[in-house]
Amino acid sequence: MKKNLKLLMPILLVALCSLPAHSQRWGRVEGAPVTVYSFTENVNTAPEVINIFYTTQGEYFRDPRAPRFVLTDREGKWGLGIGGYVQARVEFDFNKIVDNLDFLPSSIQRDNGPSTQYQMDITTSTLFMKLVGRSNLLGDFYVFTSGDWRGDGKTFHLLNAYLRTKYMTLGYTTGGFMDAAAYPATVDNAGPCGQTFYRATQVAFNYGFDWGLSMGIGVESPDIDALENEYVSVGAQRFPDIPIYFKYQFYENTHVRVGGIVRDISYRNLVNNNESQKVAWGAQASALVTLGDLQISGQYTMGEGIGSLINDVSNVGMDLVPSPRTPGKMIMLFTDAWFASLHYNIAPGVFASATYSQSNIRSRSGFEGANPDVYKRGQYLAVNMFADATENLQLGIEYLHGWRTDFDSDTYNANRINVSARYNF
Repeated sequence: MKKNLKLLMPILLVALCSLPAHSQRWGRVEGAPVTVYSFTENVNTAPEVINIFYTTQGEYFRDPRAPRFVLTDREGKWGLGIGGYVQARVEFDFNKIVDNLDFLPSSIQRDNGPSTQYQMDITTSTLFMKLVGRSNLLGDFYVFTSGDWRGDGKTFHLLNAYLRTKYMTLGYTTGGFMDAAAYPATVDNAGPCGQTFYRATQVAFNYGFDWGLSMGIGVESPDIDALENEYVSVGAQRFPDIPIYFKYQFYENTHVRVGGIVRDISYRNLVNNNESQKVAWGAQASALVTLGDLQISGQYTMGEGIGSLINDVSNVGMDLVPSPRTPGKMIMLFTDAWFASLHYNIAPGVFASATYSQSNIRSRSGFEGANPDVYKRGQYLAVNMFADATENLQLGIEYLHGWRTDFDSDTYNANRINVSARYNF
């Protein structure tokens, strides 16, 4: 079955790539035509359902656009869309390399190995299926599944699988402790080191008021990333993560958002052979401001026990760490992270952006002395330009510079040039 699926996927992608597409920025399409195949002779019953595909697109730059191919039922109340994109990226590192397809400061080379590196990647290409409909109980709703090829051995890897209504999300998708609408555009797949990003199985509720204010709260399955030794271990968790946010939208593409998260993290003290726990927390503020062709965005996050929710810190296991002073005890290190970004529309279909980001881990209880070569601070600078070569082909070029600083204050730098081509269908 798996072998047949692997053979079918490329054929499906090639077939779908022949369909027309529409260029966009920030993952939004309004009023664009799609190819509609209907089980009724009167396709005029379909536009209201088709509109749901556009109004429910993701807010993140990397989210797929509305599908080019849609099936509708006879009454025009249900629509099934298939879409995605094929993305190829060429990467060249110089003056130190990053040992990762993504530009993670924590992965910057620390020894005297090769100082240049050439890589190519197509595993972030994405395929999705989306069912939208209307019902008396749920109102307008949709079911969305998507994946890329970043599984082990470049196998299909689940990104999303959820049901979303006006007030509820049920399934697996990006977490509630995120403001994806404020995230900058980068050729680099991971994005800024200080950006919060994670996925979780969840039940989330949100409500929008008439005067621009919205709020949400969720219950998420915890995924803990910790450092372990012979005295401590982290295994099954007993409590969910609880994110909450409040967002005020002044006008289109301009908002401020504040949020928080509470996590109860369990671990085992192998010295006393008993269970212990830590209450972790995070707080966040973010904003997106649009002034004509200029967009300004930023985010600041701080907390304890939230390392796995932050881009670069999630690569080094910092939710909990062993106490250097008390065998069998684990401690949480305070973490703060932020980014600031400028985005400018040069011409229709052409824009440039610049982003600076930083993530910091603060030591306590002598952790820095016991772990001098452990990652302490990451910095990330990205300058790029994107242009629509055709209605469905977007090209990008980017320069990246990163810094890694360890607890012994040693600092390592790396540079990368990224070039990408993304074909949407």
